[in-house]
Amino acid sequence: MKEFIIKKVEKKNYVQRTCRIEENLLEKLEEISYESNQSVNSLVNNCIKFALENMKK
Repeated sequence: MKEFIIKKVEKKNYVQRTCRIEENLLEKLEEISYESNQSVNSLVNNCIKFALENMKK
């Protein structure tokens, strides 16, 4: 499996969208966000991009 690497997200156009995240997942995202000095929003975008690029079709 490909390795997930946290990248700094460049400024782009964003759309605000509300979604529900499991509490334990949010806690882990916040922890990683703090450790990598990156916003949770940026981290979530990186995770989604990685998942979509590596998803079996």
